[in-house]
Amino acid sequence: MNIERRRQVFDTIGWFGSTEWQLIAEQNSKRYLTFRTLNSIERQTKKRNFLILSELKFANGEGETFANSGYIHFRYTYKIDEVSVDSLRKFRTGNFLRWESYLQQQYNALLGVRFRNIIGSGPRFKIIQRPAVSFFAGITPLMYEHEIEESGITHSDLRINTYAALNYRIENNLTLVTAVYYQVLWFKAYDNRFSWEANIFTKLTKKFDLTINFTYMHDTSPPEDIRKNVYNILNGIRYNF
Repeated sequence: MNIERRRQVFDTIGWFGSTEWQLIAEQNSKRYLTFRTLNSIERQTKKRNFLILSELKFANGEGETFANSGYIHFRYTYKIDEVSVDSLRKFRTGNFLRWESYLQQQYNALLGVRFRNIIGSGPRFKIIQRPAVSFFAGITPLMYEHEIEESGITHSDLRINTYAALNYRIENNLTLVTAVYYQVLWFKAYDNRFSWEANIFTKLTKKFDLTINFTYMHDTSPPEDIRKNVYNILNGIRYNF
């Protein structure tokens, strides 16, 4: 899941949000119906950011379910202007450092996940931030994950979570947002996940965007009978408020 595509990159104070809807009906040898909605609401202050995200996706055809997934995500980010070196000295970060904490609950029948709860906290680094481009990276040294597979198998693990994210405004009406995530299990480096998501937003009006989304995921230890590599391509309409 790419948090960056729905996060306000530039430090504009206020309330922000978006809602994105996708509905696809198709009939050839069978009838198919795909529904997906993504919603976000965000509060940005001078030093704090509060972000809530949710997504639901359902795909069905002739009584067979191809996708049934959803999540809700809360993230709090605090901008650190200075760090104490000792009782007399402080180091000014130059707006480079932030600290973020997050909580997420999700399910994904297609990936064999009945329930997954995630909680983590770690630094976020501003590498580049200009009017047309921004680049951030972050790491969570200890991310706790509790997961119940569809088979009933339960996991409680600690992972390292790292990411890098690019937001590039190619033209006034065209923006690229892409992010890569890498998660590895503590003491078991062979158990790791990699995901890459790329999004293109084309502005139709002041409030509406046309969206194109590509997602690729690789899991070295997925639930039983689930493929290690999964990808999808989607498009839709987004309303910004």
